[in-house]
Amino acid sequence: MMLMVLLATTFATWGCATTLLTPNYSGLNIKPGFQIPMASEGTHSAFYQSDDLAIHYQYTKSGDSLTIAGTVSFSSGTMMNFNYVDYFNLALLIADADGKILSNHPLVSASWVNLTTSNRQVRFSRSFNISPGAALMAFTYTGQASEGGSDGGENGGGNTQFWEYPIVK
Repeated sequence: MMLMVLLATTFATWGCATTLLTPNYSGLNIKPGFQIPMASEGTHSAFYQSDDLAIHYQYTKSGDSLTIAGTVSFSSGTMMNFNYVDYFNLALLIADADGKILSNHPLVSASWVNLTTSNRQVRFSRSFNISPGAALMAFTYTGQASEGGSDGGENGGGNTQFWEYPIVK
């Protein structure tokens, strides 16, 4: 019986760590300034940076298929002030040439990223189908970084939330 409870807890935890909850943004628009033009067919490398993070990524567009892989690095401000990223969710918005969102795709969900080690990046790799009218994309994310202490005082425990929702109605 105890083994069954342990297995159920383990699988539930794995599911939570890899599930990215994204609302349906279809029909809304990507804010100007956040729109990334999608290049034509083939493989392309690019870089995206915000105040919170930098994303080095490569994508391959082939017909109605898109494969994207990359690495997320957190900002120096986050790394200097916090020990962990408690949770992080990254998604990709796909839009038409007017910026109208056609679909959104979760890229990665991570927890307890240790910012004090050399392996403090988050990697992602996904493939999915896109609409024939896809011309733009944008990243959207949410996360929380913490000091990793407790009590909220001199022992640490402070945290900050960060996000980017480049969406307008």
